[in-house]
Formats: sequence, C-alpha cells, structure tokens
Amino acid sequence: MVLEKFLKELADGAKPPKYADLLKLSGLAPEELEPFRRVWSATLPVELKRDILARLVELSEENVDADFAAVFRHCLADPDQGVREKAVLGLWECDDRTLIAPLIDLLCHDASEAVRAAAAMTLGKFAYLAETGKILARDGARICEALVGVIERNNESLEVRRRALEAVGYFSSPKVSELVRGAYESGHAKLRHSAVYAMGRNCDPQWLPVILQELRSQDPLMRYEAASACREMGEEDAVPHLVPLTQDEDSQVQLAAITALGVIGGGLAKKALLRCARSPDDVVREAAEVALEAAEMEDGPVAFKFNV
Repeated sequence: MVLEKFLKELADGAKPPKYADLLKLSGLAPEELEPFRRVWSATLPVELKRDILARLVELSEENVDADFAAVFRHCLADPDQGVREKAVLGLWECDDRTLIAPLIDLLCHDASEAVRAAAAMTLGKFAYLAETGKILARDGARICEALVGVIERNNESLEVRRRALEAVGYFSSPKVSELVRGAYESGHAKLRHSAVYAMGRNCDPQWLPVILQELRSQDPLMRYEAASACREMGEEDAVPHLVPLTQDEDSQVQLAAITALGVIGGGLAKKALLRCARSPDDVVREAAEVALEAAEMEDGPVAFKFNV
C-alpha cells in the first residue's frame, strides 16, 4: 500500500521524491515489480527517471542496507541511454551471476559509449569473482573473452577500451599481460593510466618495477594510479618508494600513498603514517589514522601514540 501510494505520487509528478521516499524502492518483492514497471515505463519523464536513478546510486553507496538491484536490473533495458548507464553503475555491488549475460550484451552491443564503458566497469566485479574462484570458471571465460574482444575492436572508443582493460586486469593469462603491456607502451596517456591500474589488479610481480618507476612520474594522475596499484599488490618493497609521496604536492596522490602504506603495513610504513597523523591538514591526519588502524590489523599494534 505504501509503495502504491508512492508510485502514484511519482506518476502525478507534483514534486520530486525525497530520499526517504526513495527507500521504498529498496528490496522490491516480486509482486511489487509489476506496479513499479507499469509506472516507470508508462508515465515517468526521462529526466525524472535519470534523476531518480542517480539518487538511488548515491543512496546505495551511503546505506549498505539499501537494495535497489531490482530497479536497476529493470532499467538495463530502458530506451534512454542515460537511464541505462546509471542502472549499470548502480549494479556495481551486485554479485548475482545472472547479470553477466546482460552486462556482456550491453558491453558488446549498446549504441551508447557511456553505457558500454559502464558495463565494462561493472563486469570488473565479476572478473574479480571469477579469478578468485567465487563464480563458475566458464563465467570467467565468457567475461574475459568479451572484454578482450572489446579492447581489440578497431572501431571501439578509447574510453570503452580503457575501462575494459581495467576490468580484464584481474585475469592472469599471457593474453591479458600482452594487452596491459601494449596499452602501457602506447602513446595514449589515458590508456597508460589504465594499464597501471590494471597492473595493480593483476598482482603479477612482473609489474612491480613499472609501478615503482611511475611513482616518480611527472604526471600526478600517473603517480596516483601507481600508488593505488601498490595498494592492490601489497608488496612491502614498495614502501620506501611510497613514503615520499605522503608529502606529494597533489593531495590525491598523498591520500593514495597513505592508504597504500596502511594496507601494506610494516615498520617503515607505520613510521611514515605516524608522521602524517601529526599533520596540520585535517584530511591527511584523518587518512593517516585510518591507515594506521589498517596497519595495526595487519601487523599488530603500533607502539606510538598519534599525539607524540
């Protein structure tokens, strides 16, 4: 009854829905889907649908108990590309393997570049699940084949190819290594950024020298990607190279280095984080304290106080 009243208010369009009202779309039961679909498809203007989905994506990030998967799944087939894109991005946390086929279809065939790129990013979650043995091996093979096909498609856009490269990075195979290296050695800055991102996800020790080298790049975005890749790899050899970046002129690089040190842990990392925890910058100080907590969980308690 509450949902029906809310749907009627949506259809009337008298005023935009409040965030609290949007929670009524969480965890829709099968019998609630039909009235939702009827209102969504027949009466709501495109701009309102885009706005609602954008807000649902935000809500799902802020509220771990919110579950809008049924809404997002229905919207994968929406006629509007903006709605489809937001629906795909909203499914990032969903690990239902029945989503793999529709996501691959969108990746390979959707007319919108933004939708194809979003599908590649969301398939990255399933690539990780496949590589860690949490979904069927044949699912992983389908995902890898689709992502590789898109990367090698001559008429595909750079944005879609780089997002597919980032997603396929989870897979360990000579073909993936070849694609990652080829992207890194290309003349495209964005492809090179994505290649380093993929190296981190790949976690193959062969990439560590490249990643450490890029920590000294003149490009702040490359330093950021390299620091993030160090976090993914978790190699203690990266710590001496990360420590100088905790003082980097770029705040995002600083935070990426601090987070990476917290994940890797070890004595040298903790000493650097303790210095950061005394920073006059509130953001840096808070990030360092969180990273120290992570390092404690990894290595055991730190023997110092934050306020020394």
